[in-house]
Amino acid sequence: MSSVNTMHRALLISEVVSNIISHISVDERPGVWPVEYVTSSKPTLFALALTCRAFSEQALDALWNNFKGVEPLMRCPGIIPAPQKRLQEDQYYPIIPTETQLAIIARYGHRVRSLRVGTNYWRRDYITQACLRTMAGSFKVLVPNLRSLEIGFPCRLLHLVPPLLGPRLQHFFINIRDYEKNGHHLHTVLQCLPSYCPSLDSLVVLKSYHLFREREPPFVLPMSHAIQKMPKLRTVTVPAITKDALVYLGGLPSVTDISSHLPTGSDLEDILGSSRDPKLFENVDSVDWEIKEWRDVEVFTHLWPHKLTSMTLRSEVKFDPSLLQVLCDSLHVREAFKNLQYIYLSEPIPCRLSSSIIITVDIIRSLFHLSQLRVVDIDTRSCLSIGANDLVEMAEAWHFLEVLLLNKTDGSMSGAAPMPQWITVPEVVGFVELRPSLKRLCIGITLSTIDNDYDMDKASLHALRPRNSDSRLKDLTLKYPRDEEYIRQTYFSDFEILFSKLFPQVNQLQPSQEFQILHSDSIEPHIQRT
Repeated sequence: MSSVNTMHRALLISEVVSNIISHISVDERPGVWPVEYVTSSKPTLFALALTCRAFSEQALDALWNNFKGVEPLMRCPGIIPAPQKRLQEDQYYPIIPTETQLAIIARYGHRVRSLRVGTNYWRRDYITQACLRTMAGSFKVLVPNLRSLEIGFPCRLLHLVPPLLGPRLQHFFINIRDYEKNGHHLHTVLQCLPSYCPSLDSLVVLKSYHLFREREPPFVLPMSHAIQKMPKLRTVTVPAITKDALVYLGGLPSVTDISSHLPTGSDLEDILGSSRDPKLFENVDSVDWEIKEWRDVEVFTHLWPHKLTSMTLRSEVKFDPSLLQVLCDSLHVREAFKNLQYIYLSEPIPCRLSSSIIITVDIIRSLFHLSQLRVVDIDTRSCLSIGANDLVEMAEAWHFLEVLLLNKTDGSMSGAAPMPQWITVPEVVGFVELRPSLKRLCIGITLSTIDNDYDMDKASLHALRPRNSDSRLKDLTLKYPRDEEYIRQTYFSDFEILFSKLFPQVNQLQPSQEFQILHSDSIEPHIQRT
């Protein structure tokens, strides 16, 4: 009896209950954990909340912490029926919640910290919309303690967003998929942000690729005006931004990350010219630019005033090898880029694949002087020619390298002229040995020498000792030429055994289980999936 009482008294300590609940709660957001490993914690938390008063508050906090859609809040006071009691058609009448219903909503709404609303978790009924519209008119906040809000509505529903904006909101994300007919609703949301969300420190505004490809989005001006009224911003991701708003962000001591369309060279000269405040962008350590003209990149690399640790350049046009070399040379000689740890260079996915454009190691060789690099991600739609000696040079130059991705989306590691060369599997093993800090690798190989490099007899493969290594490699993707597909078919079941011995730290998948033709001469098998 005493042991039962002791256990009960222990569970009355809120810290103990909090620790237990932290092990029950699961982050179910896509990409955080593999789907097969995720079991929803909601039924357990619901049962725990009903167990006793000592557990109820913390269990309810965890249960309501991260939600999709606002319908659960509407169901609690009976404003909308449960799904199984759903009427065939909603009646078009105004919804005015009673004080009792509002109190029930408040009891649960104040627990919500993260909310995603969009067409995927939004029943197309009039009742929910009418209730939110009523709350918007009364200036009531549905979720006053909300910290993160992600919006995936079409513009015609954005007038329902203001009741979700509260004084403690820190992260606001919106994906704009349409605009022409109801763009004024988006303008209203942008105008509300500075006054409704004074604590906002992260603003992410994305747009669908097909929108405004030939011109600047018309919402850029109201969005930029709103940005100039947000004094606590830290990270900003927007499709484009006005010159004045960019200067405003550069003057904020809190801003550390900027992602947008790279301003024109003349605008950059006005923004970064010698007449400007020398402390402009002093605390920015990460930039992500979408590039329309490569001459603008030259101006940026020449004038950027302070040290960066991360730089992403997403080109709207195909890489010109000579201009790419100029960029790499500029990064090498400028003090502002000496501490780069992350570099990502990419071409647009709709850009046509080209086997005639060869990017050799000499074009990017200047990057070898950036000794602090941890992540190198070069994703082109051209052929990237890297040989075994080049890999050795990379390993010796980048002592802290953790991620190396070469043409991970499309394109090819090519053996084309003028310098035909392919990397063999043993040379990949050697590179991983030289750089044990490497965690993720995507590279092109040839399978043509596999018979000479290894005894592919199944008994010999089973007898092969797993490589004893300090390697931290967890994610490996290898590409090989299309005309070597017969080799993969020949050793259909043997590659899994071989790679499990060569890369024992990698969770193995049979190479034949998933592959995709990425280029006219390449296929990509996934050796591991995270």
